[in-house]
Amino acid sequence: MDENRRDFFFRNRRWLLLLLFVPVFWLGSLRDPMAEWLARLLHGYAASVSLDVWRHAVYSLAAVLITLGAVWRTWGSAYLGTNVVQDRKMHTDRLVGDGPYRRTRNPLYLGNLFLVLGLGLLLGPLAYVILVVGMWVLVRLFIRDEEAGLEASSGESYRAYLSAVPRIFPSWRPRIPAGGAKPRWVQGFCGESFLWMLAIVTAGSGISLNPAWLQHRLLWGFLIALPLFVWARRGSRKQAVTAGSPN
Repeated sequence: MDENRRDFFFRNRRWLLLLLFVPVFWLGSLRDPMAEWLARLLHGYAASVSLDVWRHAVYSLAAVLITLGAVWRTWGSAYLGTNVVQDRKMHTDRLVGDGPYRRTRNPLYLGNLFLVLGLGLLLGPLAYVILVVGMWVLVRLFIRDEEAGLEASSGESYRAYLSAVPRIFPSWRPRIPAGGAKPRWVQGFCGESFLWMLAIVTAGSGISLNPAWLQHRLLWGFLIALPLFVWARRGSRKQAVTAGSPN
């Protein structure tokens, strides 16, 4: 198969994610958030617990799920490098077998799934279902393209990795020995700062129980995260150039 066709979904993942998120967010804004619907449903089954308590619980769940997404993506980015994570081009020149990659082959995509499970609670019920199912389909397509490229590049060593480490859902114990790579935690955190800001703002919304709180502070959170993300990307590029230059 032609290489451009083989990695079509991976190369165009930003546009595909945009095509998923934009209509879903528009659709989600037309109805009450899934969090409100779920809180009322739980209150109907356990009326002894006040509706506000259930609302606190559901918004807290959303914040926890988004935080789990941020944790997995930060952990993966700290080992892989922000520049590689954000690059449109597929990197098949090396395999990463440290950190979360000893437990799951795709910690970044696992983080995406946690993200939409939490973020979807802030949208309407139909938008929630479309977002989660759509992300699952896209993640499978991205992984298919990426694994095909890595297998073509690395051959038997990557096939051994495929057989040892789960594709998405992580194992409790590392499945391969550590390779000795050192994580860049600050760079990983800054590279995923948008997710961390989203988790913080969602948690604040759950504490205040004021949807407007989320809307008003989300923009400020992104403005704070933007320079951190830019710094992480530039730092990752410089390290990549240094690593590839002759001594």
